[in-house]
Amino acid sequence: MFEAKQDSSEKSILMVAYNSLTKAEESLIPVSPKDSRVEKVVVNDEITSLIDKNYNKDKVYKITFNQTATETQENLIVFVGVDKKTVVGKGFMKVK
Repeated sequence: MFEAKQDSSEKSILMVAYNSLTKAEESLIPVSPKDSRVEKVVVNDEITSLIDKNYNKDKVYKITFNQTATETQENLIVFVGVDKKTVVGKGFMKVK
């Protein structure tokens, strides 16, 4: 199996996101939290609805836990602030 290389910054952001999950959310991840994507994205209306209303930055890290979608919901997404330490929101949304 090919594993995409992640730099240490992405790994630390991924662990912040993973450590914020509930047991039920963790159980959605079929293999490993390494099967995820870390992206720095612009906060848009869809993201605003899923993050802390007091978060006032224009960018956020979006961690998509792949293969967590079910018949009734999309992939699990966790948002980490640009400080790379603070989880500012999470929810289920389509991968774009």
